[in-house]
Amino acid sequence: MKAGVAPFIRTIQFDLAQRPVRATISTQHGPVRVEWKDVAGSGCWFSSGTGDAKREAVPAIEHIEQMCQTMQ
Repeated sequence: MKAGVAPFIRTIQFDLAQRPVRATISTQHGPVRVEWKDVAGSGCWFSSGTGDAKREAVPAIEHIEQMCQTMQ
C-alpha cells in the first residue's frame, strides 16, 4: 500500500446471528486477520499481524463492531 492510505476492510464473515466471526484488514504494514470469540460471556476480538499493522487496523475493527451493533 502507498504511504498515507487508510486501512480498509477486505473481507468480513458473519455468523447466523449477524455477528462478525472473521475479518481481513489491509494496512500499510501488511494484512491483519481478526477473529471474534465469546470469552466468559463477552465478545472479544483477537488479531494476527505485525505490531504496526495491528495498531493501524484498530479503527477499522472498531468500525466493524459499530456496524454490527446498528444491524441488530
